[in-house]
Amino acid sequence: MPLYVMLSHPNAEALHYLSKNPDRLDEVRREIEAVDAKIIHRYALPGNLSFFTVVEAPNNLGAFRLGVERQSSGRVHTDIFPAIDIDLFSRLLTQTTETVGPFRWQNSWWAQIARRLLRYDSITRMVYQYCKPLVIEGRENLKGFKGPAIFISNHSSHMDFFVLFHTLPEYFRLHTAWGGAADRWFLKGRKGIKKQPWYMTLTLNTFPIQRGGGRAALSYAEELIDKGWSLVIFPEGTRTTTGKLGQFRHGVSIMALAKNLPVVPVWMEGLRELRPKGSTETKSGPVRTRIGAPIYFPPDTTVAEATHTMRKAMEQLREDVRAAKREPSSARRELVAVGD
Repeated sequence: MPLYVMLSHPNAEALHYLSKNPDRLDEVRREIEAVDAKIIHRYALPGNLSFFTVVEAPNNLGAFRLGVERQSSGRVHTDIFPAIDIDLFSRLLTQTTETVGPFRWQNSWWAQIARRLLRYDSITRMVYQYCKPLVIEGRENLKGFKGPAIFISNHSSHMDFFVLFHTLPEYFRLHTAWGGAADRWFLKGRKGIKKQPWYMTLTLNTFPIQRGGGRAALSYAEELIDKGWSLVIFPEGTRTTTGKLGQFRHGVSIMALAKNLPVVPVWMEGLRELRPKGSTETKSGPVRTRIGAPIYFPPDTTVAEATHTMRKAMEQLREDVRAAKREPSSARRELVAVGD
């Protein structure tokens, strides 16, 4: 999640209350966490009797909500500023923001053949090496279903793409395109052939999504749907750093309703432990995934209602997966994907 710096200036009344009730500092921490923000660092500034806090929030709206919550008592003035670390800032100073793609050859016959030949090196090898074991449940929910559809999943790790690809039945592996942030994966001039946008499109069948949400951000995705392709889009928009399910963007709902498409939720458990956001190393460990039943939206469904329905379905899958992990192994119905 994005970082924000929060400067809190309590008035005399608030400082007097705090001197009598130091436990109020813990209450403030809980209030911040209650609006889906995470405290990274927290300092008192004795010289000017203020507090300096670095927090993670889902987006600018979440940060604004945090500021409103903090000032609602009238005893604290709060300023919130978006922030990035110095190393990233240094890279941005010399890095172009120009993006490339989409590459409309990505689903040509020759690209599909090349992608199938390169699958082991680009995808399967990662799953074999690190997911020990990978347990998949719910494929029966897609029996006889050919789509097109929009697959959604929680997003917690660099490994998400590789595992989600293996979670899908072979038909959808061959007939699904994957959305990725244009300003991260489709930047012009990236170094290394495997990081080149055209190479990622060739091997992973990715296409760019412009940040900002809404239907315009997914205009090329509509072309793919019209040609019969299913899509995978992470509705949170970014990887979580807390393990909690983040706020859903409305883009998936807008497209599903506009194109009358079902949405298929998939929950993946254990990947954050393998490679969390910010880590450059991947560890081995157990992973469990579950495919939910396709969600069909009635014609009069609003965008907000569709987004809410998708989130509730994901939350239910999460609880089902975690409950299954607690069951005795003899009671589980398991399908191990590695080696299938």
